Amino acid sequence: MIRKFKLGLLLFFMVVFSPILILSQTDDQKNRMLENLIQTALENNPKLEAAVFRSLSEEETISQAGALPDPQLTFGLMNLPVNSFSFSQEPMTGKLVGLMQVFPFPGKLSLATDMAEYAAAAVKYQQEEIRNRIIQMVKNLYYDLYAVDRALEIIEKNKELLKLLIQVTETKYATGSGLQQDILRSQVEMTKLEDDQIMWTQKRSAVTAQINSLLNRPIKTPMEKTPIEMYLAQFPIEEFDNANIEEQRPLLKAWQERIQKAEAASKLAQRELWPNFILGATYSQRNDLTDGRKMPDFFSATVSINLPIFSNRKQKAGIAEKQLALSAIQAEYEAVKINVLAEIEKISADLERNHKRFELYKGGILIQAQQSFESAQAGYRVGKVDFLTLINNWMMLQNYELQFHLAAAGFYKKLADLEFALGRELKNIEE
Repeated sequence: MIRKFKLGLLLFFMVVFSPILILSQTDDQKNRMLENLIQTALENNPKLEAAVFRSLSEEETISQAGALPDPQLTFGLMNLPVNSFSFSQEPMTGKLVGLMQVFPFPGKLSLATDMAEYAAAAVKYQQEEIRNRIIQMVKNLYYDLYAVDRALEIIEKNKELLKLLIQVTETKYATGSGLQQDILRSQVEMTKLEDDQIMWTQKRSAVTAQINSLLNRPIKTPMEKTPIEMYLAQFPIEEFDNANIEEQRPLLKAWQERIQKAEAASKLAQRELWPNFILGATYSQRNDLTDGRKMPDFFSATVSINLPIFSNRKQKAGIAEKQLALSAIQAEYEAVKINVLAEIEKISADLERNHKRFELYKGGILIQAQQSFESAQAGYRVGKVDFLTLINNWMMLQNYELQFHLAAAGFYKKLADLEFALGRELKNIEE
C-alpha cells in the first residue's frame, strides 16, 4: 500500500512539474527587473561617470578656442639719461605704458572653434557608446543569470524527483521486486545533480558579481531570481541598411566628427599662409624740464603683421601634414565602418539561428519529448515500461527544457549585441 502511494505521488509530481505546464511570467515582470538593473548601472557605473566628465571637460575647450590671444600690457622708461637719471633733464625722456593685441587673420578663430566643437561632439558620442556598451553588458549578464536560474530550478525539480525515485527503488528492492542496480543508478544520478547544482550555483555567484560590478555596488549583494519568459518577439532585421547605421551608431558618429575636425584643421593650416595682425598703442608721460619748458605727453600707435616668408618649409609643410592626417582618419573610418557592418551581419545571423533554435525546441523537440514522457508514463502504469526508462524520459525532458531556456537567453543576448552594434533599441514589430 505504501509503495503504491509513493508511486502515485511520484507520478503526480512528474505531471505537475512537467515543463510544458510551466506558466511564463509576464514581459512586464521581466522588463521591470532588467530596466531597474540598467537604470542603476547608468546612474552608478564609474566608467560612464568618467565619460560624462570627459565630455563636459571637452565642451569647455570650445570657448577657449575662439578667444583672442591675451593682450600684452607694457610699462617702460624712455630715453632716461644715465648721467643724472632725471626725468626733467631731456625733452625726450618719459614714462610710457603700452597695450598690444594680436588679431588672427579672419577665419582662423572660427576654424579653431569648429575644431573644438567637433572634438567635443566626438567625445560626446564616445560617452554615448560607453553608455550603450554598459546597457549591452547588463543585458547579456541578465540573460546569463536567467539561464542559470532556470538550470537551478530544473536541478531542484530533478532532485525532488530522484528523492522519491530512491525511496521507490529501495521499497521495491526490499520487497524483492526491484534490483539493487536501480538504487545505485538513482544514487549516482542524485550525486551528479548535486555536482551540477554546485557548478550552476558557483556560476550564479560569478554572474551576480559581474552585475554588481557594473552597478558599482558590493560584489556580494544578493540578486533576486529572474522571472521566466517563454516568448520571443519579432524584429525587423531585414530593414537594417548602411546609411541608418552610420547615422545611429555612436562609434561611427564619433569618427565622423573626427573627420570634420581634421577637415577644419586642414583649412586652418591653409589660412596660416595669411599673416596675423598686431595692433599696439603706447602713451608716454613727460615731465616739464628744469629750464621751465612745458613738455606735452606722447601717444603712439602701431600695426604689425607676421611675414610667412618660410612658407615652403613651414606653412606649406603644415598643409601637407594636415591633408595626410585627414586622409588617414578617413581610411580609418572606412575600416571601422566595415568592421561594424561585418559585426552586424554576423550578429544578425546568430540572432536568426538562436530564434530558429528556440522555435525548434518550443514547437518540436519539447513537444516530442513531452509525448515520449507521457507514452513512457502510460507504459509504466501497465507494466510495459520499466521504471528507469520512465526516469530517463523525464530527465531527457528536463534537459531539453534547459536547452530551450538557453536558446531563449542566447536569442536575447544576441539581440542586445545587435542593438549595441546598431546604436539603437529595436522595437517589436508586433507592438
